Amino acid sequence: MRYSAILLAPSIGLAFLGACTSTTTASPVVACGPDNVATTDWDVVATTDYEAAWYFAAVDPVPVTVFTVAAAPTSSDPDASVVDAVIVDPSAAAASAVAAAVGNNFPNSCATASASGNVVTFHLTNCSGPLGLLASSGTITATLNVVGNAIQVQLAGSNITANGATINLSSSGTLTAANGQKTLQASSQSSGTGPYGNAVSHAGTYSVVWPTGDGCATINAALSGVGTGSFSGTTTQVTNYVVCTGKCPQSGTAVSSFNGGTVTLTFNGSSNAQCNASDGTSASVALRCK
Repeated sequence: MRYSAILLAPSIGLAFLGACTSTTTASPVVACGPDNVATTDWDVVATTDYEAAWYFAAVDPVPVTVFTVAAAPTSSDPDASVVDAVIVDPSAAAASAVAAAVGNNFPNSCATASASGNVVTFHLTNCSGPLGLLASSGTITATLNVVGNAIQVQLAGSNITANGATINLSSSGTLTAANGQKTLQASSQSSGTGPYGNAVSHAGTYSVVWPTGDGCATINAALSGVGTGSFSGTTTQVTNYVVCTGKCPQSGTAVSSFNGGTVTLTFNGSSNAQCNASDGTSASVALRCK
């Protein structure tokens, strides 16, 4: 059976990978709801997770002072020239900070990063990284624009791999920081295939929230898909999905709704998610994490 569902992707709000159709035999059959729905849901969550991890690497190293100073009035005092130089181009300052911190998020010299103006270019080679990211390779550009007390960021890259997934990255988001917490609202047009080989494209929004300096984040998403046939109009709701560096998903749910039926994945920190479907079937789904 071919299954169309929405996937997760990130903009202001957050977007998850959306319309997804299973076209491969690589995905195991899981007897929970219609064929391939459970593994497709995991592909949706996983690819969104990877995108969130790349966002994290692109914005978490930016000092809070960069976008708080940018919102302050500039001075005409000649003695304040050094300070004003930072204020005049806070976007370039943010990009330089991100490039300098590449080893913090991608250890073992698996990644390099360079800044040119407000653009950071990452080169990854089999990198593990933040928010559970594994085996990621490819070239990603992050374009940063500091606007008032927020940072706008665009991510782009072709055929980026991560733990079996391949993604054509095209996403935009806005980062704010307050009270020791950072919040990214994102919208994404990324496409590709998930860890189980299900083809994915997406529409929707998602948010990523994390405490400054913490290795964990919470993702929430509301997604709508443009499926075909009996699966048209599928929606996916991701609620309080918590992911940490070097760990499997700690908690949260992903609910796929289609034609009056639902399939729910529940995460509990192990390498398996519990799947329960409205037709009464249930199963364990291997997550390919850690």
